[in-house]
Amino acid sequence: MSELFSNLGINGKLLFAQAVNFLLVLWLLNRFVFKKLIAHLEERRNRIEQGLELTEKAKREMDRIGEARSRELEKAKSEAEALLQETRTSAQEKEREALSLAKQKVESILLRAKEDGQRAKEDAMKEARGEISKAAFFLAEKILARNLTKEDQGRMAKEALDQFEKQYAK
Repeated sequence: MSELFSNLGINGKLLFAQAVNFLLVLWLLNRFVFKKLIAHLEERRNRIEQGLELTEKAKREMDRIGEARSRELEKAKSEAEALLQETRTSAQEKEREALSLAKQKVESILLRAKEDGQRAKEDAMKEARGEISKAAFFLAEKILARNLTKEDQGRMAKEALDQFEKQYAK
């Protein structure tokens, strides 16, 4: 074998020394570097796992909060719709009441206006009858005073007044 090593240009003593050096460096690295490096990597892996767990928890919490928020929004929306419907109903009821009250007032005003008009008409008719009867009486008195007796004058005045009342009472 030494012939083989010499043909290949390998020195056995040097190879042995390199192997010992390699094992020594490997042992030193394992003893001081790899353990700390592995511990550091393990710690980093644990922190990453914790971060992922926290991220997953936060995502679940955000989903829960989102669902709660959407439920609350739906609840608020339904309450708002109910309140809006109640307000509309109340407004319609108040509108009906206001219209009814306005109709009653209009009817009352119209009734009073009719009554006032009727009274004014009656007053005007009474006044006109009085004026006409005075004028007719005066005229009849003048005409009849020349030819008629007092009894004839009274009877004719009464007939004229009755006829006038029948005619204008309509």
